[in-house]
Amino acid sequence: MTRLLPWAVVAAVLSGVTVNVLRLRGDVSLAGPSVAAQVLDIVAGAALIVAGAAYGRGRGRWLLPAAGAAWLAAEWANPAAPGAVPFTVGLVAFLAPLPLVLASRWQRPLREGSPAPAPSRWRQPLMGAGPAVLLAAAVLLGVVATILTGPLAAAAASPRDAGCTDCPRDLIAAAHNVALSARVTRLGGLFAIGAALAAAGWLAITLARTRGHPRRWLPSPEGAAGATATAFAAAVAAGEGVMLLSGPASAPATGWHAAAAATLLVLSAAVAVPALRAAHARRVVARMAVDVADDPRRSAADALRAALHDAALGVAYPVPDGTWRDRHGHVVVLPDREVTLVTDSGEKVAAFIHDNSARIDRVSVTEAASAARLLLDTERLEAGALARVNDLNAARRLAVEAADTARAGLERDLHDGAQQRLVGLRYALGLAAAHAERLPERDHAARLADADRAAELALTRLRDLANGISPGPLTAGGLAGAVRTIVENARGPVTIRELPAERLPKHVEQTVYRFIADFLTGAGRTPPPGASIAVRRRGPEVVVEVEYGRAGAAGVPAPAHPATDPVSAHLADRVAAVGGHLRHDDLGDRQRLIASLPCG
Repeated sequence: MTRLLPWAVVAAVLSGVTVNVLRLRGDVSLAGPSVAAQVLDIVAGAALIVAGAAYGRGRGRWLLPAAGAAWLAAEWANPAAPGAVPFTVGLVAFLAPLPLVLASRWQRPLREGSPAPAPSRWRQPLMGAGPAVLLAAAVLLGVVATILTGPLAAAAASPRDAGCTDCPRDLIAAAHNVALSARVTRLGGLFAIGAALAAAGWLAITLARTRGHPRRWLPSPEGAAGATATAFAAAVAAGEGVMLLSGPASAPATGWHAAAAATLLVLSAAVAVPALRAAHARRVVARMAVDVADDPRRSAADALRAALHDAALGVAYPVPDGTWRDRHGHVVVLPDREVTLVTDSGEKVAAFIHDNSARIDRVSVTEAASAARLLLDTERLEAGALARVNDLNAARRLAVEAADTARAGLERDLHDGAQQRLVGLRYALGLAAAHAERLPERDHAARLADADRAAELALTRLRDLANGISPGPLTAGGLAGAVRTIVENARGPVTIRELPAERLPKHVEQTVYRFIADFLTGAGRTPPPGASIAVRRRGPEVVVEVEYGRAGAAGVPAPAHPATDPVSAHLADRVAAVGGHLRHDDLGDRQRLIASLPCG
């Protein structure tokens, strides 16, 4: 608000001068003798000065305030003007608001660090060459009209030359040719009409290029300001047309001047509302930044949602691998529309995903993003780190799934290949043994019987190997039956303390089984002494507890510490691959491994 104070002072001073002029000679003013029209005239100019100063940035900051000042100064071309200088300024500024208002609709360059809205279907017209050319033509025609009706007409003849004996002196009058001044003024009016037609063409093409979404563009700040600026140009052109036909003091001319003043009031509101929203957004983000810092559950998106009144607003961050991630490191696919990119010196900082295109308020988003910049930078770094963690977990999960798939394929190959061949071999040996019993040489039958027993032993071991790779009991009877089977086939005593009675999700059962199997028999080991197993469901998790003694009995070594044991490291990887975690507890003479796995 502090930076608006000088502009408010300027508006007050210019309005005071104009009020005094209209109070003394309102009958010959542009607004006409109506007090209501005169008040509207003054309020419109003052409001445009303050609203334009609040809205504008860079060079654009001066256009609307200058238009408001010129609008007020145009009333000084009045016999009641306080001196020759204000009177001459009023003559020069007659049509100056027209090109200034139209030029303010030119797309303003973004300041460094501000968000750049991504091209969307209804924002495309603002970037096309056709509308830009028409708007530039409208501004250029307005400038020519201003020069002709202002400085050139005032230089061609003074109002005193036209019979206004009580008018102050025209400081730039040179030719004193009333007819020349009238011709120049008429020509300027024609250029003003041309500027209005070009502005109307700009608005029409802009609406045509919204691809069926003019109702979204018109209520937006850019759309409302553009339509109002075009309406102002049309009102000014209509007033010029009436003055060309019936003179400047006619009732229709003052009516169109009042209509132009009304459009300036609407334009002031159209540019002031986004400025007020932007100030509100900055305050809300600054206030919520403290809450976000104190509460890790909150994020920059929460602050931006409150500031921009967009409950569905999402924030994505760029990471070095070229993808976009949310604050938790998960991949986000940006939609084709309704996205605002936040950049700094060409570097992408974040992307705002809006609920709908009507939520994209350029000024408010810019201020909110600036206020939340520290939060955005912090979360962008966190998103990059979490993205690497998530990618590592995904790679680990894929590796485990690939290993399980390979095991299943190997078990299938053993069952369908080697096992079937051994079964066929035993059948052939049985037939040969039956035939050998009828022969006089008894040693042939004994040898065939030995070969059959060897084939039977090989088939048994092959079946055990196949079951260890991909256990059949796990598929048939569930986790409880599969664990009992592997404990029964273990090389040492193992106690089962608890097993779940219900079936668990397939990937959970597979992980629990492999965890127990790898611990008991991994790397060809003998089960550790006093080993006991408990598997229980605890809320949304499955907890596997394995306890064992520190020293082996009868010369059997106990397993190494989990931090250095390669089998235990493999177990940790397998548990982490499904989103779980493994904990080791040192109980003195006993050790405990606790694996917690999500069971969703």
